[in-house]
Amino acid sequence: MKMIMAIVGKDDEMETSAQLMAKGYFVTKIATSGGFLKRKHVTLMIGTEDEKVDQAIAIIQKYAGERKTVKYTNLAAPSGPISPGMNYTVPINVEVGGSTIFVMNVERFEKM
Repeated sequence: MKMIMAIVGKDDEMETSAQLMAKGYFVTKIATSGGFLKRKHVTLMIGTEDEKVDQAIAIIQKYAGERKTVKYTNLAAPSGPISPGMNYTVPINVEVGGSTIFVMNVERFEKM
């Protein structure tokens, strides 16, 4: 028996949990925060049999893994004698998401 603790972003938590539960995993959620940017996270606790750990990690990676996306930001161009100050919308490639996963041995498990 193993305990998977997966720290995922708040934005990824609902879909990740839904996909895990659809595959028969029992998921307990704990709201957490931390890290350099103090962003909100959710820690998913998943108890499972040893042979199902890799499948659970694959689901977490698919729905809460790092991915690239395009964000648009406004940049103001300086005004000068030739051109007035203007705002430009510029696409920027950014990485979003990501998770941290711990897998631990469970010495004893009881469901009452």
